[in-house]
Amino acid sequence: MSTDVAASILFGDLRDAYDKQHMRVDTLRTAAGKLEAQFLVSVRDRATRRNSSVSEKERQAHDELRRLLNQTRQRLAEELQHLQWIRRRHNMAIINRKAHNRFLSDMDDKVARAERTLSLLTTTFLANTEAVKANISLVLDTVLSQNLFAYIDATGVSVETAKRYTSAVQKWQARINSLVTGKTSETRMAGVLLVKHTALQSPQLLSENVAKWTTSLLGVLGKAEVMPVLIATLQTLLAFIDAVRDVPMFYRDIISAQVPRMNQAILAMVDKNPDLMSQVLEVLDRSATWFPTLFRPSIDKAEALCLRLLDGSDMRNSPELCEQAAKCLAALSLAGGKITAEERWFQCAQQAMGTIQQCIDHMMCTGSDASEPAQQFALPLLADDFAVSIPQAADRISAMTEVLIALLTQPTHVDIPVPVDGILGIASRLAMVPVRAGSSKNARSEYDLIPLLTPQIQRASIRIMAVLAIALGSHMQPYLSAVARAVTAINTRQVVSPALNVALHCLLQLYIERYGYGFVMHLPYDLVVSTADDICVQQKTKAAKVTMTASESAPSSKKRGGNGKSRGPNTFGVIESAQATHIHWDDTVLAALKTVLALLQHTPTVFTSALRTRVDSQVLTLLMLFAIGGMEMPFASRQSDAPHRALLYRCLEASILSPDPWQKAILPHAVSAFSAGLADPSTAVRDVCAEALVTIDPIIHSRLPAQLREPDTKENFSNENQVSWMMSDCDNTSIDAVLSGVQADNQSDDEDDKKMQVADEPVVEEVKRFKQDTIVPPVVKKSTVVPVVEAREYNKPLHNQTSQQSAALPPQQPTTSLFNTPAPPAQTSAAEVSDNNDDDDIPDIVMEGSDSEYE
Repeated sequence: MSTDVAASILFGDLRDAYDKQHMRVDTLRTAAGKLEAQFLVSVRDRATRRNSSVSEKERQAHDELRRLLNQTRQRLAEELQHLQWIRRRHNMAIINRKAHNRFLSDMDDKVARAERTLSLLTTTFLANTEAVKANISLVLDTVLSQNLFAYIDATGVSVETAKRYTSAVQKWQARINSLVTGKTSETRMAGVLLVKHTALQSPQLLSENVAKWTTSLLGVLGKAEVMPVLIATLQTLLAFIDAVRDVPMFYRDIISAQVPRMNQAILAMVDKNPDLMSQVLEVLDRSATWFPTLFRPSIDKAEALCLRLLDGSDMRNSPELCEQAAKCLAALSLAGGKITAEERWFQCAQQAMGTIQQCIDHMMCTGSDASEPAQQFALPLLADDFAVSIPQAADRISAMTEVLIALLTQPTHVDIPVPVDGILGIASRLAMVPVRAGSSKNARSEYDLIPLLTPQIQRASIRIMAVLAIALGSHMQPYLSAVARAVTAINTRQVVSPALNVALHCLLQLYIERYGYGFVMHLPYDLVVSTADDICVQQKTKAAKVTMTASESAPSSKKRGGNGKSRGPNTFGVIESAQATHIHWDDTVLAALKTVLALLQHTPTVFTSALRTRVDSQVLTLLMLFAIGGMEMPFASRQSDAPHRALLYRCLEASILSPDPWQKAILPHAVSAFSAGLADPSTAVRDVCAEALVTIDPIIHSRLPAQLREPDTKENFSNENQVSWMMSDCDNTSIDAVLSGVQADNQSDDEDDKKMQVADEPVVEEVKRFKQDTIVPPVVKKSTVVPVVEAREYNKPLHNQTSQQSAALPPQQPTTSLFNTPAPPAQTSAAEVSDNNDDDDIPDIVMEGSDSEYE
């Protein structure tokens, strides 16, 4: 039953119910009027007579009449309420009917508009070959922008409109079918594209014509077509197979009949059109993954095609194509065939590892054990000339690495045992190839090629270890020590390669985040130190250009040297450009910062206090350089450096939250840095700083009141005089002088205690004693060595001291959140920068922290 018929029936039923209820209400209203009239007559009659003259029978009749009147009124009220409800329903039905009529009118208009558009496209813009060439783009835009095939099963459409629309759709199908089998490549291209978009917009048209369209497209693949037509045909076939692969009704008629034929046609076509290799590999990969049973007749040809690309010859020119071939080969390993999918997968992995072993043996001039011949892929032999074969072996190693990665990341429908020992042994051998080549006693000149190929070989090892962690997860726990040894071998850095350093840091970050201390405990401490060294940004300095100008010659003189020329101001030259310093970020620094962040978040105790302070100072130095030079940078540079700044702030936050004895030393600097970061133009940086300030707030306890010190207690007095442990850089004479000064202070304390017992004014004597105690001992004044003042005593807040004490002490600088204690000259002075050295390290900020502000 259609929607409009059901709506009409519902509206009629409501109308009948409303009429019946209205008649019932009128009947009750009439009965109530009659009862009310009788009741009024009875009341008037009783009023004219006395109560004694009213009989009992009349009284009962009067009460019964009253009861009936009340019941009638109550029933009338209920019926009126029900009548109002029916009236509301009736009004809503009227509104819905009007809206439905408008919808039917709009739907009819839409269908009529779609019919006119399809007729116009078919009869005018696709009328002949010339029209197709000129109007194909317009037709495609119209089909994509307007949903012309959505009204095939539409309801509420008039019969005449529906017939015209159906006729227009049939004419459209006939026209695009004729275009697919057209005489020119332009018409076939237009037909393939229109068939694809028609099928994607209308599943009903696809189900009705998928068999015919698939046959037509396979016929196009068998012809000598131009490249765009073949690419469009492959994409359309892939879309058809993807749409119907989960529909059981199409499996026998479409999938079983057309998929093997499609595989054979594609494999036969690739020999004639090698430029279609990327599209062919994509279709073969999908077909083998979706229909492994149907793909078995084509496994051998597809495997030979993949191995032809994985021999290493195309690795440098088209690495993406080699990656696709590796994925296709991994998909073929799960198709089964004469052997099971598990056996085929394991055999493919063994052959890939055997090929890598052969390449390593060829590069190192070593032979494998003859008793255990390794399985290998049937690949062409390497060249006889070692100068040619060593790069070939490195490229083949990279190609086989892609195969191992594809095998480990390919989803499987069965449980497969992974040879972790063999794969990790291959990765370790690849990591040790440059080390063994460097320590080899062989004087062959071909070994000079191995250092040039070191980044490529070791990146292959890094990729294998990374994919093992991703694919196996916690099953890699027993093999972490072997991974750590391989990482240590790669970290020797015999050849400087930024790409290799970035890959190594990414591998360290991955293993630290996944395994934490289980992995870090196997790493040497030198590797952690080198990671911290990599976050140092080099200073790129443009030297000043000086033009030397000689002055006029003068007679020789004893006061003049050289050739007797006068040394005027122009002798030293004219500076044409000032010295400019820029901070250049690279990927190595960014990757090292991520590794340091992972260490601080997961294994913070791996840092010693000295290395931790060094890392914190470097991070603060970089943040300060950003703050100083940020306004002078171009806007684009500030935006591109936003990820680096956000990462620096995250490292600083992680350092604050990690347990360390020197945590409070960087708190004032960190609070200042995060507060300044709230004004950064980058949203990511502002979010990190706001989150860090909220996290640090409970640590510093900024809302607690300050604790007042009592200077007359012996405990505080002894703390002020304990400076001998800070005098490690002074000689014995200065230490003895300080100790004698401390003894003099103790003697003066005893004398003051005796005076206080006999004083008449204890308050005045207390002030005098306090002033006298705060004077520096004379022995320390005579010392030639300046004692080092403890940072916690130098940074005492002024509001914690009495007015008398502040008057007696020498003037001090106020301790605020932006004030940093000046470090000793031996620590803050940077080495002299030579004009000829353009890669000097930027001096770090030396932090001498004080936790007295938070006591």
